Amino acid sequence: MPGGKRFFNALLLVFWIALSVGVLTLLVAAIETRNAKPCSDLKIIITGPKDALFVDQKDVKKMLMAINGDKIIGRPLKDFDLRRMEDSIESDPWISNAELFFDNNRVLQVRVTEKEPVARVFTVTGNSFYIDTALFRLPLNNKFTPRLPVFTGFPSDRKKWKGKDSLLISQVRDISLFLKEDPFWMAQIDQVDIDAERNFQMVPKVGKHLVQFGDGKEVEKKFRKLFIFYRDVISKTGWSRYAAVNVGYTGQIVATRKDVQAVKADTVLARQWMVQMIKNLKEQALKDTFNTKRVTTTRIKEQL
Repeated sequence: MPGGKRFFNALLLVFWIALSVGVLTLLVAAIETRNAKPCSDLKIIITGPKDALFVDQKDVKKMLMAINGDKIIGRPLKDFDLRRMEDSIESDPWISNAELFFDNNRVLQVRVTEKEPVARVFTVTGNSFYIDTALFRLPLNNKFTPRLPVFTGFPSDRKKWKGKDSLLISQVRDISLFLKEDPFWMAQIDQVDIDAERNFQMVPKVGKHLVQFGDGKEVEKKFRKLFIFYRDVISKTGWSRYAAVNVGYTGQIVATRKDVQAVKADTVLARQWMVQMIKNLKEQALKDTFNTKRVTTTRIKEQL
């Protein structure tokens, strides 16, 4: 009896092995049959910044054709090296990720994600580039010029950041992200200069004073102090009295008066500016909403 049971178990094992081999053979045959069939279509979807499109479908298709030749639709699926195609697309400095696959209808699906610039940087030598949140250096793009905070005087032209340059570029990113998220300061700060000590100096759009920001730490606290100074001091004295406002010190604001004859305080003008700024911000919010809907509609049309 025990011997018969062992024989039965061995027979059962052989059966399952044979069944598995048969299923695997059929599966391999099905895959080979499918891979021999041609690509039926190509669909490219690009996602990324809501208000920009730095890479279009023509660019992506050109990258694909550089590997596969002019023929994509009609080419056998087995002739496509999807991993190599993904790597080729991701080599573009404006693309952060690419995913390629064939769906059940043999349509080559290409999903591309763009990088999003957060600041434009000018070096001391006059070169210019963008950076994204991951601190990648992005080249200028002739398809679109985004409205971003501008930083001048960056001390290095290196492609990769090291040491002090790495710290400084991360502070550029932090300041820029704050400005982009705050409509008030995005409207007020015209550009940000980096001095020889690697501190930040900001040039406002309204007022002839210089904002001495110090380093790029505690960004939100420093802008809060500057706002309080505008609200409680500038609104009473006007824009003409101070040459510089330093918010780089902990717990205090140091304002330097102009070394010129006393100028009549433009208090009324300062208050009018505050009112007008609030109005402009509301109008800009409406425009941004409209532009976002328009770009989304454009993208949908391009994909159809």
